[in-house]
Amino acid sequence: MTVEADPPRMLTRAQRLTPRNDIFGVGRWLRSSGGSIAVTTSPRRVGRPWPISRRNEERQAQSSAIVGVLAVVGLQFEARIIAGPAVRAIVLGAEPTPLVTMILPTDRGVISFGICGGLAPGLAPGACVIASYISDGTREWATDKSWTKSLARSIPNAIVGPILGVDAPILDVASKFNLHKRHGAVAVDMESHVAAVAARAHGLPLAAVRAVADDATCALITVALAGRRADGSVNVAGVLAALGRQPRELAPLIRLAIRTGSARATLVRLRALLGSDLGTPYTPR
Repeated sequence: MTVEADPPRMLTRAQRLTPRNDIFGVGRWLRSSGGSIAVTTSPRRVGRPWPISRRNEERQAQSSAIVGVLAVVGLQFEARIIAGPAVRAIVLGAEPTPLVTMILPTDRGVISFGICGGLAPGLAPGACVIASYISDGTREWATDKSWTKSLARSIPNAIVGPILGVDAPILDVASKFNLHKRHGAVAVDMESHVAAVAARAHGLPLAAVRAVADDATCALITVALAGRRADGSVNVAGVLAALGRQPRELAPLIRLAIRTGSARATLVRLRALLGSDLGTPYTPR
């Protein structure tokens, strides 16, 4: 017996079951690891770098006078959560500008922030991970001990362990298992190692705080990956088009969206816990 799916009906169902379009931000990994495309000091706005003009130069000069923390993220919704008067958020993307060249003299620390994939068994969606160190599989970067201890004191039930930075999405469960076994990392993302390189180059303190979206038992699906633009925003039309071609991925997509929603909720709670300076001991009080 052959059962044929009804793609239009399934697409309508997907839209109805997904209350926020940007929950498909799980597609965050489709981008070049070294680029950056958005900078903001506003707690609610993320945009492209300002066009060159006298007025914009003045605005950049004013923002550079603020002593604070540089937050490295992969998605625009992460930047909106973390950015503030003392936190400058940069969204890594496909633009050619290397992160290491965007460090300002007023930056007092670099933090990697956002959702991640779980590698350690038992690490549930929404769990918070604080990096004890960051690795790319061949190199390791120590996180700042004082800052990491401050984060651990501020965040109840956080897991402190190694975070692995990669340049391509980890799609299947078997690959997650192998990475955990080989490197001992508890979580994986595509920004932390880039943040570590920039922090090391400028001699700045480094920290990483991540919330698990897809856990070790959850595979990433191509439909979800179709939802991420290079600028860190969400392409809902791309998701729906991919779902139309692969309607059987609707159920896995919904499960993944729920997990990503749990991670996002954790990030919102973390922002409130960490305060204006994200727990760093290196900014003026």
